[in-house]
Amino acid sequence: MKKQCLIASIAVFIVFFILDFVLHGILLKDIYQQTAAVWRPEAEMQSLMWLMWVGYVIFAPVFVIIYSKGYDPGKAGLGQGIKFGFLIGILISSLSSLTWYAVLPIPAILCIYWFLGGMVQMIVAGAVVGLLHKS
Repeated sequence: MKKQCLIASIAVFIVFFILDFVLHGILLKDIYQQTAAVWRPEAEMQSLMWLMWVGYVIFAPVFVIIYSKGYDPGKAGLGQGIKFGFLIGILISSLSSLTWYAVLPIPAILCIYWFLGGMVQMIVAGAVVGLLHKS
């Protein structure tokens, strides 16, 4: 992996770490507490947190590699990154939020917040990759 791809992957990992904390640890905390019966106990979730980190470690470089395959050196990287993040956001956020809503007894607003939060994460991650990636 090229050095720039490694740096972009680390940046995507950090973006997800920060935005996941803000989204799930702060903004959606009250909804999660109101629906506590649906989720694992806090201690159990904490003991499995390493799986989330593994997911980030897998996701970040794959996100960067897919971006790099469609990168057009003749266009602005930031714009390409935002567009890429938007498209990946639609792909992943719609699937995950609607799937979880279909299988868990959660309020519809949580599905909407997950979708919107996922879109923000993907667009920000795409923008970061667009700024960092050079052909």
